[in-house]
Amino acid sequence: MGRPRGFDENQVLLGAAELFGERGFDAVSVDTVLASLGLSRASFYKIYGSKHRLFQMALENVCHRAEVGQVDDRAKDLVVVALLELAPISRDHRDLALRAVELCFHSDARCIGEHLVSRAVRPHDDPRPTR
Repeated sequence: MGRPRGFDENQVLLGAAELFGERGFDAVSVDTVLASLGLSRASFYKIYGSKHRLFQMALENVCHRAEVGQVDDRAKDLVVVALLELAPISRDHRDLALRAVELCFHSDARCIGEHLVSRAVRPHDDPRPTR
């Protein structure tokens, strides 16, 4: 029997969604992930294997939360990053991003555009309202 994890995986996925959604995928290094989420390098690679896999799991978590009506700006920010940075280069991420668009934005391009505009003008240090 393995040692119990010293962290809450759901909190890690929520933190990863916030981190990637705020800064973007490419701008976040593995070292930043480890420091921000409080993970050891060994745990990170054992559980997630890569930054891409952590992002994918965070986006899957956003989809699960959206299915039960738990969509907020942080979740939407992650969906936008998925669309802009990963969907164009990864079929797996594209399919998941499109599912997230359906769940978080009801596949409404206007809603996506409005979120992009609000994200662009949102002061970086202001807390984000949840919806």
